[in-house]
Amino acid sequence: MNTKTNKRVQASLASPWKRLFAYIYDWLPLAGVFVLFFATGTAIANLIWYNTPADQVSEIIRNHPVWWVYLIISSGSYYVYCWVKGGQTVGMRTWRIKLVDSNGDRLTLIDSIVRAFLSAGGLANIWSIFDANYRGWHDIAVDAYLVQLPKMEKTKEEQKPLI
Repeated sequence: MNTKTNKRVQASLASPWKRLFAYIYDWLPLAGVFVLFFATGTAIANLIWYNTPADQVSEIIRNHPVWWVYLIISSGSYYVYCWVKGGQTVGMRTWRIKLVDSNGDRLTLIDSIVRAFLSAGGLANIWSIFDANYRGWHDIAVDAYLVQLPKMEKTKEEQKPLI
């Protein structure tokens, strides 16, 4: 008989302020991801419309709904990748926040995609102000928690002066 033990999360929850600061901090790496996807998409569009002048290609893709969906998916992919791989984005690491499910494990790929989709560009975090467990509606939907990790003590090597 194979049963999964329930190691309920016994950590302090991340406050809405820390969530906000981590979200703002994530704009920097997200800008890099956005530029990468933007350049790739533009290159592909220029290959598709090879004999069309560049300003017309720019006009075509800027007004095409598929282009905007592509860019939204590119930003969502950054979050999904980080949540599945380690439970933290760059901003979440800086503020010592980790995304876990109700058992304290990382989210699955499906849960991460659902959470990213329901986050509505971060607007779902507003609900965390009113929730007793500081969870947005996207967290509630996938039964996820943002927990505050403890501060790590410095090793003796890290405590030495640099000079």
